[in-house]
Amino acid sequence: MEFRNELFVSRALRNPVMRGCPVCLREDARNSDQPATAAMVMRGGWLMREANICIRHDHPFVELWTCAAPRDRFDIAERLAEIENEIMAGTLDQPSVAPTACDTWLDGRLQDGRDETWFKGHSLFATTTFRRVLGQALLLDRGEHGPENPPHSVGFALAEMGERALREALGKIAFYCDAEPSKANGAVFVALNRDYTENEDFEVYRRILLDVIQDHWPIGAGEELLGERVPERRMHSLKTASQEIGIGPKVIEHFFVEAGRSPPMTRTPLRAACSTPRSTLVSWRRSPRLSGQSPCERQSGQRGTSWRRWTKKGILRPRTQVAKVKNPWRLSDGKALIAELSAKAQRVGEDDDEWETLLLALKRSGMALSEQVEAIRGDRLALGQREGVPGFHGFVVPKRNVDHLLKSRSMEHAPTAPAGAMSAACFGRSVGLRDNGYFLALIEAGHTPATPHMNRRTGRRWYFVTAEEISAFHRRFVTLTTLCEETGLHRNTLKGLLDATRVARFTPDGQDFGAVFLRNEAARALR
Repeated sequence: MEFRNELFVSRALRNPVMRGCPVCLREDARNSDQPATAAMVMRGGWLMREANICIRHDHPFVELWTCAAPRDRFDIAERLAEIENEIMAGTLDQPSVAPTACDTWLDGRLQDGRDETWFKGHSLFATTTFRRVLGQALLLDRGEHGPENPPHSVGFALAEMGERALREALGKIAFYCDAEPSKANGAVFVALNRDYTENEDFEVYRRILLDVIQDHWPIGAGEELLGERVPERRMHSLKTASQEIGIGPKVIEHFFVEAGRSPPMTRTPLRAACSTPRSTLVSWRRSPRLSGQSPCERQSGQRGTSWRRWTKKGILRPRTQVAKVKNPWRLSDGKALIAELSAKAQRVGEDDDEWETLLLALKRSGMALSEQVEAIRGDRLALGQREGVPGFHGFVVPKRNVDHLLKSRSMEHAPTAPAGAMSAACFGRSVGLRDNGYFLALIEAGHTPATPHMNRRTGRRWYFVTAEEISAFHRRFVTLTTLCEETGLHRNTLKGLLDATRVARFTPDGQDFGAVFLRNEAARALR
């Protein structure tokens, strides 16, 4: 049916129950010299099932009469005559109800088509239907029911904010719901998957829901969803990932944790919503061949204690930390590091005692391997390759160069911390803020307290934190490190929860303080 220059399905307008505002009808009669039933006017907007209130009088629509036969239903004069006395006496009146933003929007759209919301240009029938079923899904998810929360108003309040807010709300339902897509999205799924699958006016809403479902559930290529075939899989569950790459689901679960895709602890390992991007699985499958420690040792020229020193400092990293994976190493990583260092190395004679291996430099001077490699990469430490000695054992550094770096570093030693306090830099590292002076920047910006101390010899200002100042930091802020200690959860699990609940880093005025979060905001993710 065409109504107000838009198309509607007939059941949205034709109903045995005829509703209206008795106050409007009574005013019509009182403002006319004609007989009451001749003066009363039934407004077209009252026919629409999604309209519920008279904006002019703040009066809810009431049932005026019910007739199954259209001929009797639309005999307006006859029906009004039957209830004329009730209308004029006010017995049909109901308590006033304040119109919601949704009611005001619909009234304006019906009156003259005005609309300044995201819904502008979208079909009125599709929009009003979608806001109602969306409200039903949101109320079901929140466990809120009752006349104080009408579904059409709840759905409108969210959807009018635009597509991004809509995707975020549906995404949160998907993330926290243990059910399949059809049950998780309730009335929204039924409307878009069954009732209006072929209706093009619902395409914008159907596309949003389709994207959200594919981003949160492991829907396989070729499956039918919301009236169309899914072209490719976006997400994998533990079960589907296990089937595709041939690794047991219990082992794959550890890969999920490392990828930051671990589900909340209440979820079962094989449940559909425990998912990870297909691209992550592809990278696992396509990654260079993994091998055990022995082949990597032979490839790099390291053995036993030497190998452990390189790996302990993170210079060489296994492909995965999963204990059940017997071959976690990539030969290509060792080859790449050798190639990188070889490109910087100069030839050194076999008997040149001005040079020493990196491990001997560590033993003699205490300069860590990671510091040496960082200095080599930054061209602050020369690197040589002993003739006739391949691999890591052949790399050497000049002793004088090492001693000079150590002397330069000693000039920057901090003063001794006062009794009962620790250096701010040390505390920052203990809570996971290791790079770029993030914790010091947090102090200097005035966001967390600290005690300053001036080094008289160097003129440099140092900061220390007392027990009270440490407590003040923990009361206001959390980091992934402190959350791990408090909850016992893996840091990647926590990172996934913070990302999913849109908990952003603490960045007032755009200033970067590293991975620091306000405690009260992070609590949302943990709930």
